[in-house]
Amino acid sequence: MGIQDRDYYREGPSFLDRVGEQGAVVWLIVLTVAAFIVQHLPGIPLLAVASYDYFAVASGEVWRLVTPLFVHLGVWHLFFNMLALYWAGGRLEERYGSAEFALFYLLAGTFASTANHLVVEAGVNATIFGAGASGAVCAALVVFAFHFPRERLLLFFVIPVPAWGLVALFVALDLAGAAGMRPGQNIGFVIHLGGALFGALYYLSGVELAAPFRRSRGPRARPKLRVIPRPEPDSSEPVSVAVPSAPPPPAATAPSSARGPADEQMEAKLNAVLEKVSASGLDSLTPEEREFLVKASEALKKRRKSLSG
Repeated sequence: MGIQDRDYYREGPSFLDRVGEQGAVVWLIVLTVAAFIVQHLPGIPLLAVASYDYFAVASGEVWRLVTPLFVHLGVWHLFFNMLALYWAGGRLEERYGSAEFALFYLLAGTFASTANHLVVEAGVNATIFGAGASGAVCAALVVFAFHFPRERLLLFFVIPVPAWGLVALFVALDLAGAAGMRPGQNIGFVIHLGGALFGALYYLSGVELAAPFRRSRGPRARPKLRVIPRPEPDSSEPVSVAVPSAPPPPAATAPSSARGPADEQMEAKLNAVLEKVSASGLDSLTPEEREFLVKASEALKKRRKSLSG
């Protein structure tokens, strides 16, 4: 059982809770697929008003630096972008949180489109008209490669390549394309490179994009107390107790004589992290705290199995 499944962590989920549990990546994919369907409905010029158009942006339609993230020029273009978003973005959302990843994704796409626009303004050959989430997806792939450089990926779904090697290959091909050394008039090479640059800057800077929003809002209300049965050590009869948002009762863990100093330190740190989650929510955790929470959950799961065995 993971840390999110504990009884004291939350009450039974409402409809809005279930919607929120889907995460930013799933909702970004849902919105993008929905936009692709809408843009093909007769009489709805979504692609015409949402795609990147250099001349339209220059005339003041600055929303076109953001909206291209949600429109695509073909089904395969959509499929591969969403596949990469689901695969890499899901791992990053687990590490950074939903709010942080959603902001990262939107800003990465905007940065990529803006970089392309400035390159065209400078008189360099780049994309004049385009659509797609490729810039933001490239940013996500770069951050993923920084975090998991040796993870094996399948190039063309067949050839195993480490993540850093695959991303380096993509960046090299985009550099060659931007320099005119690779054919592909319908490929936004500069947009890809802009996204990759944003991803590298994001990782190396360590900035938390959602931090200002977390500080500006008030403290979350604590979850309501929930009455659950807890067995007493000396009796098999369940006793109803009110369990607040706090660490599990001592009966759920190993006896103190069976735990060493390392276990006690981990439990103390876990208690502190859970108090922070209770007060401010999961999005308030740093990447290191989020990673510790996952590891601690797995450690407690193994400990319970060993005790029950």
